[in-house]
Amino acid sequence: MSATSDTNERSLALISDDSALVAMTKGAFPTGKGQVLQVIEKNIQNVGAEVRELNCTALIIDMDASKVTDFEQLQKIKRMAGPACALIVVTSNFSPAAARILIQLKVSDFLIKPLQTSDLVRACNNALKKPGEEASVEPQFLAFMPASGGVGTTSMALETAQILNKYGRKLGRTTCVVDLNFQHGSCAEYLDIEPRFDISEIENAPERLDRQLLDVMLSKHSSGLSVIAAPNQPSEMRSFKAALVVRLLDLVSAYFDYVVIDMPRIWFPWTDTVLVGSNRLFVVADMTVPSIRHARRLVEVISQKVGNQSSAKVLVNRMDMRATGSGLNAKDVEEALGDWYAGGIPNNYRLVRDAVDRGVPLEEIEAGNNVTGALSRIILADQADIAAPTAQKGGLMAMGRNLLMRKKA
Repeated sequence: MSATSDTNERSLALISDDSALVAMTKGAFPTGKGQVLQVIEKNIQNVGAEVRELNCTALIIDMDASKVTDFEQLQKIKRMAGPACALIVVTSNFSPAAARILIQLKVSDFLIKPLQTSDLVRACNNALKKPGEEASVEPQFLAFMPASGGVGTTSMALETAQILNKYGRKLGRTTCVVDLNFQHGSCAEYLDIEPRFDISEIENAPERLDRQLLDVMLSKHSSGLSVIAAPNQPSEMRSFKAALVVRLLDLVSAYFDYVVIDMPRIWFPWTDTVLVGSNRLFVVADMTVPSIRHARRLVEVISQKVGNQSSAKVLVNRMDMRATGSGLNAKDVEEALGDWYAGGIPNNYRLVRDAVDRGVPLEEIEAGNNVTGALSRIILADQADIAAPTAQKGGLMAMGRNLLMRKKA
C-alpha cells in the first residue's frame, strides 16, 4: 500500500492492480492542496484488514462483476470500510444482474472500463460531497463554428463564456474556454492573456495530460474565466490526432461545468467527434448573403455527417434587427434559415472593438448592452433545465441503463 501519513476529512482511496486505472486516478487526484489519495495496488481478492487503516470518505474498488467471489469480497470490504465510506465500483464486465446487486449494496456509483477521466472525477466528487451539498452536474459543451471568415466567432464564444461564468458563479459552477484553432487562434489575444497550452508536450503522448499539467497550461483572465489556448503558429499547418483533442476535452470537462469551444473553420479528422460531443452547436454567420448561404450549407453538411447526434443552429452576428429595409433584412434571414435560426445579435461594432482592444467583457464597458442581452437570452434559455442535478439513486440506475444500451450498440 502506498499512502501519505496525512489524512483528510474527505479523503479518497483506491483498490486496484490495474496499472492504467492507478495512473489515471493519481493523475486526476494528485496529492496536495489538502487532497489525499491512498492506493492499495492489489487485486480485490488479496485485500485484507489494511482496508480498516484507510479511514477514507470514498473508496474506489476495481473488481470483476462477473465473479461471485469478487462480490463476496466487496461485501467484506464494505463492512471493514464502515457505513460512512462511499463505495465506487469499477469493472470491465457489466450485466443487469450485477447492476441489481450493486444497487442493493447501496454503492455510490459504478463505472465501466474503459473509463473517461471526467466520469471518474465526477463520481468521486459526488461521493466526497457532504450531506446537503449539490451533486456534480454533467458538463455542458457549447461549440461555436464559423460559417465564413471574419463573422465574429471568437467574440461570440468569449462573450458566451463570460455570460456562463457570471451565471455559473452564483451556482458554484465554473467555466472554461477551449480554443481549438491551434494554429491561428485568437482567444488569448482577445482577452489579453498569455496562451500557455504547449501542444508539443503532449502531442505524441496525450495520456500525459493530467490534472497537474492541465493547471500549468491553463490561462486565467481577471474575470475568473479559465482559457486553454496555444501560442499561434501561423507558419505551421498541421492536423493533430483526435486522441489529443478527446483527451483535452475529457480532462477539461472533469473540472469545469461549462466548456465553450472556439472551433476552427477547417474541418479536421477530430471535428466530427467534437460536434457529436457538444450539447449545443452554433454556426456563426453575419448578415450578408454569402455568409447566410455558407451557414445553410454547413448545417446541412453537419446534419449529413453526424445526423441526430448534433443539432446545429445558426447564430447571426451583426444583425440589422429591422424587418424591412433595402437589401437583406431580418425577415429574409429568418426565412432563409428556418428552424436552423437560433437568433440574431445586434451590430454594435464599436463596443465589441473596444472590449477586444482592452481584453475585457462587454459588460465591463457598457452594462446592459444590447449584444450581451441578446446573446444571454439565447444561451441561458434552457439553463434551468440542463443545470438541474440528477438524484443519486436515479442517476445510478440511469447510468446502468445507458451503459447497457451503449454496450449493445
